[in-house]
Amino acid sequence: MPTLLAIIPHPDDESYSFGGTIALAARSGWRCLVECATAGECGKRHDGGLATEAAIGRARIRELRDSCRILRAEPPRVWGLPDGGLSASVSAGPHIADLLHDLAPDLVLTLGPDGAYGHPDHTALHHWVRDAWLACPEPRPALLWPVFPPGLFLPQYDRCRHMLGDPPSPAPGEVGSDTFDYEVPIATVAAIKRDAIAAHRTQLPGADPQAIFPPGIVAALMASERFSDACGSPQPRAAAMLRNFLP
Repeated sequence: MPTLLAIIPHPDDESYSFGGTIALAARSGWRCLVECATAGECGKRHDGGLATEAAIGRARIRELRDSCRILRAEPPRVWGLPDGGLSASVSAGPHIADLLHDLAPDLVLTLGPDGAYGHPDHTALHHWVRDAWLACPEPRPALLWPVFPPGLFLPQYDRCRHMLGDPPSPAPGEVGSDTFDYEVPIATVAAIKRDAIAAHRTQLPGADPQAIFPPGIVAALMASERFSDACGSPQPRAAAMLRNFLP
């Protein structure tokens, strides 16, 4: 059975970024695994529950499990690294290298170098995954990351600007791109992706999955998912995998 491995920084990053591709892979008979670096314990809570870091972390792990169940991925594993602290942490690259060896995935998904909207945890994890992948012996698994349209995530970027330094890194013009290697149509699983986002209830003002980000972002993520290849150009093996996910 082929294996897809998604490596994410926080609960919810599996859903909006490549939830459709995970759902398509699972429907095609792939084993889908999710590894999550943090419990997202430092985020705001919007469901009225206890708002201590410990309580938020427990709730978000439960929500991640619900999202994975909806996507038909296996129950996730959460590493317990500090939410908001990955860029200052010792690299988890050796742990990721062990995962790549032990799980032998065919396809690895993680967030890109812009972190979708620049979040330092996102960009730190990207570099850890890419470094571990580069250290893998050949043949390496395919490593892809999502590419979002330029400007789409800038409203969320502005919310995170206080974390990005002065001047902010990445710069606003480095968030999103028109250039990508693959596009996966996800209309047939868009409802599943939406339900996976909705599983992250503590992150949703008014329990609205559209409200996980500023207006218009979630709606723009429901037709297709675009990816760049870590090799720097489209690769026949990765392209064939993604084609095989489609009905």
